[in-house]
Amino acid sequence: MMLITILSLVILWWLIATFVLSGPDLSRFDTPVGEHFDKHADDEKYTEKFLQIVHGVRATTSASRSLKKGIAIVRDFADNLSSELETDTVFTADSANGVSIEWAVARGVSTKRRVLFLHGGAFLFGSAKGHRNFSDRLSKLANAAVCSVNYRMLPEHGRMKSIADAQVAYNWLLEYGPDGKQDLEFLLVSGDSAGGNLALMLSSWSKENIARRPDVVVAFSPSTDMTLSSPTIKSNQATDKMLGEGLGLLSKFPAPFRAWIGLFSLRMNPANKLASPVFGDLSDLPPTLIQASSNEMLLGESIRYTNRANAAGSDVKLQVWKDQMHDWHLFNMGHGSAETAWQEVKFFLDSV
Repeated sequence: MMLITILSLVILWWLIATFVLSGPDLSRFDTPVGEHFDKHADDEKYTEKFLQIVHGVRATTSASRSLKKGIAIVRDFADNLSSELETDTVFTADSANGVSIEWAVARGVSTKRRVLFLHGGAFLFGSAKGHRNFSDRLSKLANAAVCSVNYRMLPEHGRMKSIADAQVAYNWLLEYGPDGKQDLEFLLVSGDSAGGNLALMLSSWSKENIARRPDVVVAFSPSTDMTLSSPTIKSNQATDKMLGEGLGLLSKFPAPFRAWIGLFSLRMNPANKLASPVFGDLSDLPPTLIQASSNEMLLGESIRYTNRANAAGSDVKLQVWKDQMHDWHLFNMGHGSAETAWQEVKFFLDSV
């Protein structure tokens, strides 16, 4: 009797992991797609320079031998990613219905044109302050005021809190600019990595829940699938110098184990379309640009999202850069392929 009970529980455990927590099979959307760009001659030099800094932070984190201290070290590093920024853009702290935000307003931009920006950091670290390089550049490229969101993060808060904060900030931004209530003429929603996940979530969510949708969406190296089921999660592990060490460990677990780990770490179903926008309704989306690297583990998620969206009739464009590290737009900003990628963002915004 005991053996039958144990066997039944194991079968139930496997069924829930496979059919509830893992999402539908999207392997038919794995066909390579997108416009491809070659690497720049200077890329390797600047990439290696940044990775040396990252290795130092990882070594310090490991030496702390404390999860809490380790997270604090990484967060401090992430909060200072833009410390060398020299700009005349004005940064101002504010609150969007209780959600912490920071405005970035470049000189002469129209505050009736606004950007909602969601920072990256694996939903674990990152901030508006650390991503000022991003908000500064977006304000100038889009001729708009940028609202950068300090959403709640893991492990103190479940994933649903970051989703809720992004939604609250989106609603608030429809009515408010940096100087108070103001009409909205143009809205760009953007994010990098984890923030790209939130940006793409808002793109579908706003279609179903809010009268005013974004005019355009731009996602940089986005995460689109919290179930980690795309093939490049494993095939690009060795070439992804940013995510391969951490995300690579998780990818070694069998899919059912990853599904349950996702449930307990995120405190929500990883296959929920709010956590994994690739599983949502991708029809009738605003014009969307996604940029990813041929090297990164998340590439397959961008491919699947693009193919699903295009099959549903949406105008989603994927650009793939050769041999870049994850989120190279931020880490190598001002150099080589990072600048080429930002020029493509400018061309895209001008075209729409």
